[in-house]
Order: sequence, then C-alpha cells, then structure tokens
Amino acid sequence: MVILYYSIDSKMASSLGRKLSFKLEPNRNECNYSSFNMAMTSLNELYEECVFMPLGYEKKTILADGCYFLAKTKSKPKLLPLDSYDKMLSYLNNPSEQVNLILTCQAEKLDEKNPLVVAIKKVGTIKEITLPKMNEYLDYMNRYFSSFGCLISSDAAKELINRIGDDYGRFLNEIDKLSSYANGENISLSDVKRLVSPKEEDDAFSLSNALIRGDIKKALEIYRQLKIISVDEVRLIGMLSSQFRFMDMVLYLDNKGLSSSSIARELSSSPFRVDITLRNLYGVKKETLANVSELLYKADKDILSGRCSGQFAFERFLANFNLK
Repeated sequence: MVILYYSIDSKMASSLGRKLSFKLEPNRNECNYSSFNMAMTSLNELYEECVFMPLGYEKKTILADGCYFLAKTKSKPKLLPLDSYDKMLSYLNNPSEQVNLILTCQAEKLDEKNPLVVAIKKVGTIKEITLPKMNEYLDYMNRYFSSFGCLISSDAAKELINRIGDDYGRFLNEIDKLSSYANGENISLSDVKRLVSPKEEDDAFSLSNALIRGDIKKALEIYRQLKIISVDEVRLIGMLSSQFRFMDMVLYLDNKGLSSSSIARELSSSPFRVDITLRNLYGVKKETLANVSELLYKADKDILSGRCSGQFAFERFLANFNLK
C-alpha cells in the first residue's frame, strides 16, 4: 500500500498519517514499523527501508512525515546533499505488497509534474485533508466531550474556537485539557476563559496587520483592549517587533518566488497567516518595515530608560506610524 496525505496544515496531514500507522501496526516494534522526518532523511534512506523486508512479520509500515519535495512551489525544492529521486521512483513503480508506505506533505497543491507524485497516483492513493469548518469543529467537540461523559455549552465552544484560531494542533491539545479538567462535569464559558488563554501572538498579529493596512483607529482599539487585560507595553513591543520581522521574512521569501505554503513551511507558520500577511504587504517596501522596527526600538528604549510611560511611548508610536 502507498498513500499520501497532504494539507495546508502540516499537523493535520501528520495526524492522519500517524493515525493510519497506528491502525495498521497497533503493536509496533523496530521490525514492523519505522518513522522518518523527511526534512532530515534522504530519499535514498527511505528507499533502503522500503526494500528491507520485515523480519518475522507479514507486513511492515513506514511513515515518511513532511515530504516537502512533493509540494508545488515557485522554485524547485532542494533535496538533501547527494540525494535524488531515482531509487525511490524505482520503488514506487513496483512497490512491495509487504510494505505499507504512508507519506505526508504540507502543501496547498502537489507538484503534479513531480515524478514521485505521478508514480504515487498510479500505484497508490492521494488524499487532500482540508481544514475543518466552524460547524465541523463544533460537531467534533460535541462528540469528543460526549465520549468523556460531559457536554460543552454553545457559547463556551465558540469562545474556544475564537481563542485557538486556525491552529488545529492547539485545538486538539485544548479539548484534551478541558476534558481532563471537566472530569465528567459540563464545560462552561467561564471554564474556557479560565483554562484556555488567548494567544497574545494573535493580538500582536492583528495589531501589526491593522498598522500595515494603515488602519490606525483599529490598531488603537486593539491596543486599548489589551490594556484592559494588563498587557505590558514592553512585552507588546517585543511581540510586535517579532511580527514585523516575520513580515520582513515573508516579503523576502515571496520575492524569491516561494509559494505561500512553501513560505509557511520555511517559517514554521500557517499558510493562512502567510496569505493574510502577503495581502497586507502588497505595495509595502522592505525599507518601510525597517523604519517601523526603528520606531519600535525607540519606544522600547524610552520606556526602559524611564523617559516616558509605556502608554505614552506606545501611543506616540501609533501616532507617528506612517507607511510612506
């Protein structure tokens, strides 16, 4: 068997790959199961494992996680030194019936011209895993919590989704934490607010994107909301600086011709976040981002030196913010 899972969310593709591998080999050991991170494993090594027959077992399962070279990108992905498609292609043209080969890939689209993708289509199965929609998140939550003998209120479920955004991996972690906390009791809105922290990075992301769009009013609104929950300006400046560095790297990789999914993989981010960043960066020059970083540095320095309060320094930064 040969199967390839791909998704714009690497965690979703990997999760499905692992789930299938456990189903195929519930009692795994080094003779009937092996797993590879393909960012650090050559195709030649994967080939050697595929042609090595299982010892004492009828079949074995191989999980090749993160096959970045199968994704469609503007520039050709680089394989590891001294690696090539040749051996793996020869295996895929005549795969062993004793080997279950599971591959995963973070990609918006696969490279249909890649010889490995062409071969997998002929001998195996390719499945695209899409991100869940709101109603699918809600349905999954209800089924999951019900299996633990508890329920989650509608407002609590929606608040949970608002707090985790599009982070599927965090979604799984948070519902696991909530089910353990509930211990058979129902989960309320106050439980979610107490146990699931809002992502400060998301607030900084929203703030930075409001600024880059030139929406100072929205940026000021987000800042004042953060003040209500006592977010420190020095910490906020640090997170904003990180966001603008992220923008700078996205702009650099986009100029090199990488697709949004490739940029997301390079920066260990989500394609959704990269897409939003690219839309907001349209027409923005690299020098502009450098000027913003300088303004943030000045605000941080003024706060730490005691020249002015955090609120004054940050509001002055917002007032002086200019993309021109």
